[in-house]
Amino acid sequence: MLIILTLITLANLAAILPLVRGQHDQRLVWGPLISLLIVWDLLICLPLIIWPHHTLATAFSVGFLTWYLTASAYFWLTNWYYRQTSTLKRPDYLIILGAKVTSNGPSKTLVRRLQTALTFCVSQKQPPKLVLTGGQGGDEPQSEAAVMAKYLKQSHVDPNQLLLEQHATSTETNFKFSKQLIENDWHGPGKPRILVVTSDYHLVRSKLLAWRQRLPVQLLGSWTTTAALMPAIMREIAALLLQLKWPLIVIWVLGTLLVQAFE
Repeated sequence: MLIILTLITLANLAAILPLVRGQHDQRLVWGPLISLLIVWDLLICLPLIIWPHHTLATAFSVGFLTWYLTASAYFWLTNWYYRQTSTLKRPDYLIILGAKVTSNGPSKTLVRRLQTALTFCVSQKQPPKLVLTGGQGGDEPQSEAAVMAKYLKQSHVDPNQLLLEQHATSTETNFKFSKQLIENDWHGPGKPRILVVTSDYHLVRSKLLAWRQRLPVQLLGSWTTTAALMPAIMREIAALLLQLKWPLIVIWVLGTLLVQAFE
């Protein structure tokens, strides 16, 4: 098992490589990430080594293995979605997910999302409409959508190209309300093609939440600094485990019973 876990660990490290390639201070990612994965490997293996054939040890190991494989799927899917830029089909709408804003304007994370969207739009013969989604938090001077609109207008984007959704307070409601906005605006044949712009670490959960709203989307990720990447990844994995808790609990129980049956 240790050999298999080592191979999975190496695959996880390779999956994150595109997100940090070319950036400074990569040690801020590799050090914590390698330590985390090694600890995870030990938590899976040690109970079975110390207390072989013990039900609680098996349950403990299978539980951490379930979480570890979920995190691994997050790493691999993030890598996959991040590298799909060259295969993106021309969208009719581009949803930009909001992020923190302050009295000075959009946060650095939000600026990177906006710049990624602008760069993509420049490459299109017919620019898509931009759906700016994000409400106003308790510590924010304006809605995230309004701040994004101001930034894009200053970047010479046609105001008629912008659709503002100013009520969402989570990624799930971002998609719920953006879907309604697009359905009300769309008058073309068939269903509109939709591209979502968000941060690279947020691609997997965005795809999941869009799917829950029955909203087929393509994804485009903006880069994240090495200083912010690991904390963001940890938050995303925790949120993903929470969202998938019931299926994971079922897998955990069935996995424990299966291992016990073959021991």
